Amino acid sequence: MTSSGTDRVQAITSTLGKTYTTPDHYEIGREKVREFARALHDDNPVHWDESKSREAGHDGLLAPLTIVVLNGTKAQTQLLDQAIPGDLLKSGVLQVEQRFVFHQPVTAGDRVVSDVSLDSYRSVAGADLFTGKTVVRDLDKGVMQESWTTLAGPGDKSDGLPPEFQALIDNIMFSGTESHQLPLVPAEAAVIPDDEPRAFGAIAFDSVSEGQSLPTRTEKFTRGDLVNYIGVAGDPNPIHHSDELAAAAELDTVVAQAMLTLGTACGYLSDFVGDPAAFRELGARFSSPVYVRATEPTIVEYTGKIKTLYPDTKRGLITFGATVNGKRVFGKCTALVQFS
Repeated sequence: MTSSGTDRVQAITSTLGKTYTTPDHYEIGREKVREFARALHDDNPVHWDESKSREAGHDGLLAPLTIVVLNGTKAQTQLLDQAIPGDLLKSGVLQVEQRFVFHQPVTAGDRVVSDVSLDSYRSVAGADLFTGKTVVRDLDKGVMQESWTTLAGPGDKSDGLPPEFQALIDNIMFSGTESHQLPLVPAEAAVIPDDEPRAFGAIAFDSVSEGQSLPTRTEKFTRGDLVNYIGVAGDPNPIHHSDELAAAAELDTVVAQAMLTLGTACGYLSDFVGDPAAFRELGARFSSPVYVRATEPTIVEYTGKIKTLYPDTKRGLITFGATVNGKRVFGKCTALVQFS
């Protein structure tokens, strides 16, 4: 390994385990909850009707499970920018895995901050694998959820981006965002609370059985859906809207956001379970990109099955997946649910 490679590894490993936090809170707005649910094709009434959400036991309009990307992903991006030499997010990095642990439901009016850390780093066959951890805390309620995002990058031995490719990225990405970022500040790792059984509006444990299949659902994704998600979630990656960059990156065409397809899967699962807040854990690996062409929609088929039931806790493990024309989008996907 070259000395520059050694310096890079040392810079990355020196950040491992250190926690940083956003210096100001992000307030979850009621209309942002509805905008986010719309972006995910999620019609669950707890995201739209305050009275339905309160009937399920919530203190306000319930947010979709993945809404914390609004603040958490931005904080994680800032951490990667300051911890990893070079511009990782412009180097062809891909999200390969996502895992959540849910402690409390997020509702409109919550004021959240995101504690971020680089959880692990390793080099495999010349590529880098980074796992960042985000802990979302409400200023009054404490820890709301934990998440782990794994990214694959080209590694320090890569030839890097050619100047024309870098120029293309710079010319089509969001501009002026750096001036609107508040620097992360060092923080102590949050104390993670013990789980408490909370079913909220979930269906009864006795109403489900092991091996039971969830109804299949198909969702249509268009370029408009991708652009809308960019605006709602603030995802700056131009491979989600630029044909020119997609071609330069040797992709077939523009690709849907991984968190768009996974967030939509969460809505699919919660429609069956009855209440998104009944989910305790959820994780997925991203197997293949979802290509979305300019003039026709892409149809994603979602499926699920109850793999295991736990009578002592009234919990169940659901496996789920998604395919496009028979090709798997996700791999090794599970969700742990608290039934009533």
